Amino acid sequence: MPYSRHGVAVLTPDRRSLGPRAFSACGAGLKCALALLLVSFFTALAGAPSGATQNVVDGPYGPEGPRLREQLWILPSGDPNRYLRGTVFRPDDPVGSVAPVRRPLVVINHGTNEWTRTAVSMPVFYWLSRWFVERGYVVVLPQRRGHGATGGPLSEAVGTCAKPDHFASGQVAADDIAAVVDYMNGQDFVAPAQTIVVGVSTGGWASLALASRNPANVRAVINFAGGRGGHADGEANAVCGISELIKAAGAYGSTARIPTIWFYSENDSYFSPGLARQMASAWSDSGGLADLNLLPAYGDDGHEIVDDRAGWDLWGPALARFLDAHGAPQAVAQRGPGPHPGGTGTTPVVSTVSSTGDSETPPSQ
Repeated sequence: MPYSRHGVAVLTPDRRSLGPRAFSACGAGLKCALALLLVSFFTALAGAPSGATQNVVDGPYGPEGPRLREQLWILPSGDPNRYLRGTVFRPDDPVGSVAPVRRPLVVINHGTNEWTRTAVSMPVFYWLSRWFVERGYVVVLPQRRGHGATGGPLSEAVGTCAKPDHFASGQVAADDIAAVVDYMNGQDFVAPAQTIVVGVSTGGWASLALASRNPANVRAVINFAGGRGGHADGEANAVCGISELIKAAGAYGSTARIPTIWFYSENDSYFSPGLARQMASAWSDSGGLADLNLLPAYGDDGHEIVDDRAGWDLWGPALARFLDAHGAPQAVAQRGPGPHPGGTGTTPVVSTVSSTGDSETPPSQ
């Protein structure tokens, strides 16, 4: 069964179930043990034969929590026989609202950590999510096929480190993102066709792959430290198939017409500023729109620029300007006529105005 070396497939025995290493890394606490048992349950469900997954019901499961209305969801994937687990965050509706407020959507896409891939908790990116929720967005964080509670085989790693297919790998991951975007655009609290797609590391690369398709319901793509094949053989700034990565960026850019903004830090140990420039140049030279932002050194490793509140001060102002320049929406609740789906009364209509973790540690070899 292939696994990924930071997003590049390598042959190894099948590891769909949680092994002792996952429990050892997690610790001995009751909270940790319960979390891993939950992950194990969902992993078994997601990895079951396709006939066994047909009875899965998509949508929310469990109540909203107090943290940004946090709620767990089951979501469709790029494979009709497999489902994703995800987290949804939402702003509070105005006091007295009878029906949900339709708000623009942000889909945040995680990276890949091979050592903890099958045991990792569902992505939250609290500070990145909160940045958007405070600006009126609904945020959904899907966990792609082959990761954590979603489980099952890793679909998005195509090729090997010696011969990677970064283009195809990104497109497979983009299939999961596209399925989530389409599904969430049908929810009664999401404003259709007002979606922003965000990705971190391999999730950033997958988001760029989605941009190459120009989906009609996506307004812009935000790439934080995106790429594939980083830390090849455990070495900082060594990348599996670096020339292929740059070539694939150019291929994506040749069809992408959605505006994109890219953030990389000076001390990113996976994808250096020099490589970021080469990828962005390949994208732009092929006709794509890439706003590259090289940020100062951040913490011990700039690859983790979205992991805490301090990151807001680095990327927040440029991101706000980008969203404003490209007319990205911010929700403004208004009452309007029309039946609310699934009930009586009126549905809030949203006019739009312009708005101003998962670190990836490679396996040791």
